[in-house]
Amino acid sequence: MLHLDTNEILKQLADLTSALSTEKDHVQLLDRIILGCMFLTNADGGTLYTVDEENENQLHFTILHNRSLGIHSKPRDMPTVEIYNAQQQASKLVVAQTFVQQTTINIADVYRSDKYDFSGTRKFDKQLNYRSKSFLCVPLVDHEGEIIGVLQLINAMDADNQVMTFPQEQQHLVESLASLAATVLTKRRLIDAQRELFESFIKLMGRAIDHKSPVTGKHCEQVPEIAMLLAEAVNDSDKSRYSAVQFNEQEMYELRIAAWLHDCGKITSPEYIIDKATKLHTMFDRIELLESRFREYKLQLQLNHLRTMPTLSAAEAEVAEQQLQQHCQTLDDDIAFLRQSNTGSEFMIDEDVARIQQIAKISWTDDHGHTRLMLTEDETENLCIRKGTLLQSEIQVMRDHIKVTIDMLESLPYPKHLAQVPEIACNHHEHLDGTGYPRGLKAEQLSVRARIMCIADIFEALTSPDRPYKKGMLLSQAMNIIGRMVEDNHLDADLFSVFVESGAYIKYAQRHMSPRQIDTVDITTLPGLV
Repeated sequence: MLHLDTNEILKQLADLTSALSTEKDHVQLLDRIILGCMFLTNADGGTLYTVDEENENQLHFTILHNRSLGIHSKPRDMPTVEIYNAQQQASKLVVAQTFVQQTTINIADVYRSDKYDFSGTRKFDKQLNYRSKSFLCVPLVDHEGEIIGVLQLINAMDADNQVMTFPQEQQHLVESLASLAATVLTKRRLIDAQRELFESFIKLMGRAIDHKSPVTGKHCEQVPEIAMLLAEAVNDSDKSRYSAVQFNEQEMYELRIAAWLHDCGKITSPEYIIDKATKLHTMFDRIELLESRFREYKLQLQLNHLRTMPTLSAAEAEVAEQQLQQHCQTLDDDIAFLRQSNTGSEFMIDEDVARIQQIAKISWTDDHGHTRLMLTEDETENLCIRKGTLLQSEIQVMRDHIKVTIDMLESLPYPKHLAQVPEIACNHHEHLDGTGYPRGLKAEQLSVRARIMCIADIFEALTSPDRPYKKGMLLSQAMNIIGRMVEDNHLDADLFSVFVESGAYIKYAQRHMSPRQIDTVDITTLPGLV
């Protein structure tokens, strides 16, 4: 029998206890626990089986060691162990029986045991010229009393390196270490479950905002993808002034979370503003009211004309008919002009504004003696919007979503590894020259990841093909607009160069833009490249 002195045992246990608090990789930690069990029992082999979280009827090989065979790696393509068959009968494999019975199984010689199925063990021995003999299988029990795995040791060796039965006192020691392994697995699964729930909730909020209105398309879902493509390109770049920047795994994760949350304040934005695809749009497009009003006015003109016809001579009637037709044609031209102005697709010049204001002055008296206006004051104000479809007051309401985002994100208690989420997420409308909003921050106040967000947000908005109020821009148009924003010192020139030279913009375009949008971009003529 192998004897370890107390100091050796204590040292091994101290090392494992220390690793429990210092080792970040749970697989590495489990590996150290298995090796510790092998050391304390002088076992030739050690295996860890864990329950599949999606299929609790399967045990997976997680760790495998065998000193004699030189195996020290996580097994690949190893078959899973089915705990129960289709008839719900428990497998006779010793590892499955350990799981089902929830008790330690200690076997002196597997070739002399007929209680369990060791056909797989014999096949393994024959293939590798090995001799499995003593087995110790210990269940891993979590904090709720559930079996989450099985730790298996093979061939305990005595001082003369002869295989022996696992002693009872060593069995108790392994059972204690199995509890430690169960703690590690449980901790990892709880952390993973919390992280998955956290990410799912964030994505749920982002998709809820995207689904709230067709105007936003898949903005919250696709901005993170652009941001991650650009961040990966920065990591791979060796030419820009960010060549020394290397985002680690945790920083990349923080950026992805921030990207998903960057527009969370839009959850409070009024839908009538978000959905305002035309200047007169409220619950519906009020251009229909104008069209009916114009038709009513034309009908009133025609009725008045018919009423006066009996009092007119033939020559006067002809002139009146011409005047009526000319008046109706003018109204048709006016409503066609208003219909075009309502789209907000082009910048409105002074002459067009003046024409709208002139149309607004048209009035008539209906058969009930009521004075009717061609345009109300609110309709006139909206139709005179110079660019886009929103009034300045509505633009401010839209912009206020970022203030809500700031309030929401800065109110959350973040763990250390997510502490920069508010700074990254809330500054995507800022400009390097301080002309952005809402805080007018300047370049030195914006982190690299916040600058990445600025480019990702604009690129997605320009190229998205699923907005009801506009077609997605051609790739070349979008890149030229971003380039001009770089020249105006709104966006980071070095990041834009990385975005272009790495081909990150093309990767995104091929995944999410319609084929008609993906034209040739001559990067030699793009503005803003350094």
